[in-house]
Amino acid sequence: MFTRAIRSFAVLAAAVSLGILVYAGDFSSGSLNLAPLGFAAWACVPYAIVWIAAKILQADIIASSILALGLAMIAALGLYAYIVAFIATAKPDAQAGLVFVVVPLYQLGAILLSCIAALLVRRLRRA
Repeated sequence: MFTRAIRSFAVLAAAVSLGILVYAGDFSSGSLNLAPLGFAAWACVPYAIVWIAAKILQADIIASSILALGLAMIAALGLYAYIVAFIATAKPDAQAGLVFVVVPLYQLGAILLSCIAALLVRRLRRA
């Protein structure tokens, strides 16, 4: 049950990130560019890792809790950065687009640390 909640929250956070990406995009040129698809995939990588790790850690409630805390942290900070860069700013410039490059990198690092901590806890509890 807890695994389903973690996975659902990961999908929801990824969908909101993609929604902000679509909101921030300029699709007025008419030509289909593959770059937004790459940014969309990059924005979803940390949440995909959480989705997979939740399945691996489903038997251990404490390890799953560590993963859930990591997910809450990356989702809150990532969505805060996206909202500040594009929604709260009166007129975002081209440098605001770098948020979609940098934020997933930090999210990836943070969630990998959370996964390592969860796996260590799981291993220590089984020993």
